[in-house]
Amino acid sequence: MKYFKLKKDKHGIATLIFDTPRSSANVFSSESMSELNLLLDSLLQDTQIKALFIQSGKKDIFIAGADIKEIKTANDDKQVSDFIKQGQDLFNKLEKLPFPTITVIDGACLGGGLEMALACTYRISTSDEHTRLGLPEVNLGLIPGFGGTQRLYPLVGYAKAMELIVGAKQLKGEKALKLGLVDACVPSGYLDFKKEEYIKQILQNSLDAKIKASRKGIRWYENISFVRDKISSIVKKKIIQKTAGHYPAPLMAVDILQKSFLKNLQDGLKIEREAEINLAMTSVSKNLIELFLISEELKHDSFSKSKPKDIKYSAVVGTGVMGSGIAWAMNHKDIEVRLKVRSYESAAKTIKSIRKIYDEIIMRNRLSIREVDLKMDRVTFTKEYKGFENMDFLLEAVSEDKVLKEKVYSEFEKVITPKCIIATNTSSISISTLAESLKHPERFIGMHFFNPVNRMPLVEIIAGEKTDDETISTIVHLAKQLGKTPIKIKDSAGFLVNRVLLPYLQEAVMMFEEGGDIKDIDKALLDFGMPMGPFTLIDTVGIDVGDSVSKILNSAYGDRIKPSALMQKMIEKEYLGKKSKMGFYDYKNKEALPNPNIAAFQNGSSAIGKDAIINRALLIMINEASRCLEEKVVDNARYLDIAMVMGTGFPAFRGGLMRYADEIGISQIVKLLNELHETNGDRFAPSQLLIDMQKENASFYGGAL
Repeated sequence: MKYFKLKKDKHGIATLIFDTPRSSANVFSSESMSELNLLLDSLLQDTQIKALFIQSGKKDIFIAGADIKEIKTANDDKQVSDFIKQGQDLFNKLEKLPFPTITVIDGACLGGGLEMALACTYRISTSDEHTRLGLPEVNLGLIPGFGGTQRLYPLVGYAKAMELIVGAKQLKGEKALKLGLVDACVPSGYLDFKKEEYIKQILQNSLDAKIKASRKGIRWYENISFVRDKISSIVKKKIIQKTAGHYPAPLMAVDILQKSFLKNLQDGLKIEREAEINLAMTSVSKNLIELFLISEELKHDSFSKSKPKDIKYSAVVGTGVMGSGIAWAMNHKDIEVRLKVRSYESAAKTIKSIRKIYDEIIMRNRLSIREVDLKMDRVTFTKEYKGFENMDFLLEAVSEDKVLKEKVYSEFEKVITPKCIIATNTSSISISTLAESLKHPERFIGMHFFNPVNRMPLVEIIAGEKTDDETISTIVHLAKQLGKTPIKIKDSAGFLVNRVLLPYLQEAVMMFEEGGDIKDIDKALLDFGMPMGPFTLIDTVGIDVGDSVSKILNSAYGDRIKPSALMQKMIEKEYLGKKSKMGFYDYKNKEALPNPNIAAFQNGSSAIGKDAIINRALLIMINEASRCLEEKVVDNARYLDIAMVMGTGFPAFRGGLMRYADEIGISQIVKLLNELHETNGDRFAPSQLLIDMQKENASFYGGAL
């Protein structure tokens, strides 16, 4: 056997261990399922077996799910159907074994892994931090397809099953026990004792009645069709509000639960299978799976061959919104944090900001008040640089001002050790330029977080000309330790995300200048799938901040990224966005409305249609992104796409900016850019890379890059 090892003791207690060779995780592939199917056939013939325990041979992972690469590469309905039916039939066979089956879950038990556990008679999980149970398939544009929609609700109830599937929630062991998803939850060190207890009760025929009496199951009111319809209606409304209908999987999951409720298992599985086939062949699912695979690839990319150093003690200089968020990120992962503050008032404000993030986590029951209090005790501050001599890592998050940053560096270089890594959170200033004044530029690096830090997963890692490999390796490792996705970016003005995003924002402003309507432009791009309209985003970032970054990029890239005269007029009027209660929108009342005072800054009255808005805003992004690839600012189009999705909220259902470009077609993009070049100026001149790709009939995901 390649994937499974079977052991059996003299009492007839069998243990099946899933241990995929040459892999850190177990997944259900066609091959592993075929092997398990043969094993189940042999177990059916063994009359001596009294019970079967199913465990994992992997550290911290039970089963990560089905092999989504098999779904991604499926070319037709039949391939998907065969794979799904193989899983359904396998778990049906497991469920019908003539003896009790018990899954022992110590680690991630997700997707197909949990669906297998649901087909077993009993489930034991550990209470350890690494154990998570969930059905996250909707994140891939799919639904649970191996019976999860049919076996979950009888255990936890109709409403709770819908919440877990639609929300793709991952539960700790103790929460899973509370909901009735598992039958026991113990620390991993006590698993053997719990197994012995189960074995004893199975042999005495006393376990089944005890377990069934403790399960929650379907609530009495969920048997009333009107109640189920009301629950489904509320959930669908929330899904539409959150996704604008761009993601069909969660809506499909609601429909399946409605249609299949209390039907016999085979009919329910058929409904589930047909829905899964439809979803798996959509571009949404293919795009989401591709993004997931890219993110998995990045987890294993260290961008360096050096061994990282451990970071135990950190300091943050600059405790505004970004500095506070970064300090929280360190503290949340139990890294000691010391803040350099200007005054006790600013220290109190920063501590309050950190606590506010934790309060949201407490509200979601992810941490207790006591756990948060203990973490907060590890955040300290100083008005001087006292204690900085002990730091492994220092992050600077002061304003985007080169002179100010260099002044700060000269101050703390006097007190920190030569081995302490210095990182800057600059969003646009060259790392090599900032390192010029440093005594030890080899330990200096860019570590650009995105706002809000507690929600945005991307971190751009930027090495300067003299940054050494150990520093790169350590900061990449640190970003992963903080739960972020790091991507190494070439040192250049604006780095990657801001460089690609700024032309998009500026084009929106130019369309307004020409006479376009603020709300129409915002709505067109919201409908496209962007998380917020460009004017709302500019107001959130700050018009003065956007103007400052555009000047930096203008000095590097010339007039194709030109500071907006309209935004400079707004700054003169102190229309700075949300922070001044007035920007492109007026925020003085409950509902934000377009600022009527800026209409006077328009120099045209041309109405701009929805298609034209989308074309101009998106094509200029694609063009700048292609230049980034041409200049090797980022390693490849796939990494660029995940950066734009994670850093700007570019719609994941479209697969990323360059995947969207492939969908349009490179020839069509060049054609449209040439037309816009003639009517709107040189900023739309196609990049040389796009021109070359057009000649070669190449694409970003077809092997060109």
